[in-house]
Amino acid sequence: MQDLRLTYNDLFIYLGIANTVLGFLFGLFPLIVGLKTGNRKFGVIGLIASLIGGFLLSVVLAVPIAIVFTLLALRPASSAVTPSTRTT
Repeated sequence: MQDLRLTYNDLFIYLGIANTVLGFLFGLFPLIVGLKTGNRKFGVIGLIASLIGGFLLSVVLAVPIAIVFTLLALRPASSAVTPSTRTT
């Protein structure tokens, strides 16, 4: 049986792929919640941000991003922004 030899470049590539997959898996939470609650925008942004965060810092950044965007997706969808009327 041969020994497994990895160069540092190969190791960084494999870790980058694994971290991106983890970011995608954590990004599915805000996407699913956003689709179910009608906040599709926050779900898609959460998925993309978790992918990027997972690639950069793995679970350390992907999990907080997924939690924040899941909470944003749980908020009720705003229909229209109405300016406040001030009478002085």
